[in-house]
Amino acid sequence: MYRIALVALCFLTGVTSCAGSPTKREAATPNPKITYSKETIAKEGDEVKIDCAVEGVDLTGVQDFSVSWSKINEEKPANSYPISNNDRVLLFSSKFRVDHPADSQQYSLIIKKMSEEDSGLYRCTVNFGEDQKINADVPVTIQKAPYFTDDFTKTLTVTEGDAISIDCQPGGSPKPEVYWERLNQELPYYGGKFFKANQLDIPLVDRSHKGHYVCYANNGIGDPANSHVILEVQVPPEVVVTKDQVFASMTEEVMMECKVVAIPAADIAWLKDDLPILGSANYKIKTVPLEGDEGVVSTMAVTQVSSEDIGTYKCRATSAIGTAEKSIALITKSPPLISAQSRKEVLYDLQRNLGRDALPVVIECMAEGAPSPKYRWTKNNKTLIWEVDPRFSLEEGTGNLLISDPTMDDNGLYQCFAYNNLGTAVADPVYLLNTSRIEFSNDKDESDTYNVKAELGRPFKLSCPKVFGYPKPTLSWVKANQLETQIEIEFVNDERIISDPEGNLWFTHITEADDTRKNNFQFICLASTTFEPNDFSMASIIELSVVDPADGNLNLNEEQLNVESFPMYTSNDTVKFIALQENTLWCIFGGEPTPTVSWRMGNGTELNETSFTTRNSGSTLVFLDTKVEDAGEYQCIVSNGVGEVKTKSVVVVVEQEPTFMSAMESFTVEEGSTITFVCDVASTKNITYTWMYNGRVISLTGGNMRRIIKGNTLTIDDIISTDVGNYACNATSDTAYAYSQATLVVLPAGGYSTRQSGKLCDGMQELRNEIRALQDTIQLIYSAVREQQGLAQYTQDILSQVAEKLQVPAVRTNITPASVTDDGNKVGNTDEEDVEGELAATTVSP
Repeated sequence: MYRIALVALCFLTGVTSCAGSPTKREAATPNPKITYSKETIAKEGDEVKIDCAVEGVDLTGVQDFSVSWSKINEEKPANSYPISNNDRVLLFSSKFRVDHPADSQQYSLIIKKMSEEDSGLYRCTVNFGEDQKINADVPVTIQKAPYFTDDFTKTLTVTEGDAISIDCQPGGSPKPEVYWERLNQELPYYGGKFFKANQLDIPLVDRSHKGHYVCYANNGIGDPANSHVILEVQVPPEVVVTKDQVFASMTEEVMMECKVVAIPAADIAWLKDDLPILGSANYKIKTVPLEGDEGVVSTMAVTQVSSEDIGTYKCRATSAIGTAEKSIALITKSPPLISAQSRKEVLYDLQRNLGRDALPVVIECMAEGAPSPKYRWTKNNKTLIWEVDPRFSLEEGTGNLLISDPTMDDNGLYQCFAYNNLGTAVADPVYLLNTSRIEFSNDKDESDTYNVKAELGRPFKLSCPKVFGYPKPTLSWVKANQLETQIEIEFVNDERIISDPEGNLWFTHITEADDTRKNNFQFICLASTTFEPNDFSMASIIELSVVDPADGNLNLNEEQLNVESFPMYTSNDTVKFIALQENTLWCIFGGEPTPTVSWRMGNGTELNETSFTTRNSGSTLVFLDTKVEDAGEYQCIVSNGVGEVKTKSVVVVVEQEPTFMSAMESFTVEEGSTITFVCDVASTKNITYTWMYNGRVISLTGGNMRRIIKGNTLTIDDIISTDVGNYACNATSDTAYAYSQATLVVLPAGGYSTRQSGKLCDGMQELRNEIRALQDTIQLIYSAVREQQGLAQYTQDILSQVAEKLQVPAVRTNITPASVTDDGNKVGNTDEEDVEGELAATTVSP
């Protein structure tokens, strides 16, 4: 480092002798340097000395060497001026003098009496001649207490979400230290009471950062200075609605509400279907400020709801920095309607549904309605208090019943009820059952192998052990091929080999390819259920040996010896199919060569390819979606070129369980209207129609002349507001049922034709209210009378039963039980709180 400084100095002075080998003088003074004073701070009236010197090298005799001082004005360089050159002061002033010790190159500038005007930048210039110079700047200041050039409080306004940096640069000498405070609160982001820095940064402003900030400056001289900043935070409008759905019946008053926070304050407007709501007697808008400057609450009341008022409303807030809005749907109240449910059975595995990671069993139940329905459940026709068992819960937002770690005690018949203040919807009953393990009738272990022999060229039957389990297992056959490094499994697929529904494997005739040892494979019988169709249980492993026929006739090797086709497994002469399902006819024939099988109607008509298909090389005829009109005679024609063509005839009888051909229609009508619910059911059996209202069987015993049941129709005349609710039809045969439901919503008569310019005709609404109250009273009286009549009818039934036992003639009525038997028919409400009245039933023949 020092050698570099020496070379630079030699270059500047032009002394050539120091560029090569060091001289004796250089060796004696190896550390030349230029020294000067650093920043100097003085009190007013002090004598101040600032130094500038060249040390470590002898410059005696160097031509034009000098050391001079100047005062520099950095803002206006033209106002700079020289003070001294070597030891001579150039100014006509007694303020300065130069101190130059003998035998030195030090020239110190003396300011005899320091004053404010003497503060500034002083420059020492070392001139080595030939325009070679070195400058050294020395700041000289006078001590000064900290200060701010602006002593007023500043206000900064920012938008929430912005970043802000507040700079604090006070004056004073020495330079003051700076720290920040937020009055009466902690500083954002930094925490605590104070933060030491010239710059206060808030990278993400939020409304809580609003406040009074103070910057303090202190350098130990005088009192600390301070500067004040008021931070205002603008907040774009935020709109929060209390409810995004409001439910209303016609004529009642409803209220919609939104809370708005905005800085500066926002203008609030209400809109319907995106159009501003103008002044009207039917709409009342009110805005109230909240305490603590937390915004405002705006409410809009619809004093009397009509069909025109139903729709989507918006609360919109607009300020100078933005707009925000939220929607509120005004919805007509409607009774519940089941929209999704589990069907017939829900199965679970006792073992797999245990443990921490096991998913709960779900019995599904979801309903539509306004307000959103609540749910309750029954088990075996008794109220299920699921809340007392921690394993039970309802899925949020639905009525789905969740059961964790189920046991066999949980098995039973479950039924879901969805309800709101307008009615009750009843779901189909569902059985919760556990699956049972697949078991086989064979005594052998799964590792044991059956060895069987089959004659070459002759038909053969390979049986699988009987299988037990729930759901009922189905059997299938595979071939396990022994490869070099693994076993390859493939389902049996050969036109000679067909599996029947009982799991028997039929060979039209045996070939050498069926010998398992010669061809390095095994036959395996497997079972699976619909619960886990891809999980197979192994019944048996079979090794089949092909041997010559016992009679010595090798028909497979001699063309003149063949086996005439003959039936091995066929459907019965008469079969019964259920409509709307896939059904199959079987026609498996043995023989050699392999027989060919074709199908036709008994009258010779060809089959429609869109309704039928064949499988198993034609041996099975599949009815893809069986229809009632598919009933009739079917024939399979079999031939293998040996003997006569064989024909097997099967008569198909198609039964259709009660099935809804179209869903029941829901109605929204005015008071005084007439509507008809239709239970559009098709069936080949006698059907009994049962009508229900809000989960209760409709009774006509009391003589309600406005409700008329005729078979599969329910007509309601002169509808009133209390007719609102859920209506259901249960179509029951001796083996099954079909259940459907719909809703009725009643609007005021005339659709508010009396409304004029936002006002109701004077006195009309009061009259309506009185009439409606009277109607409700009449309905209550009618219900009470109906219950009394139902009790009387029940008593009559009991007496009739007693009379039968005593063989005493008694009058009998056509009354049938409200609930349906456990053989698959619809189970009605049997809760004590749900079953009222008697069954109104009509039996209709197809």
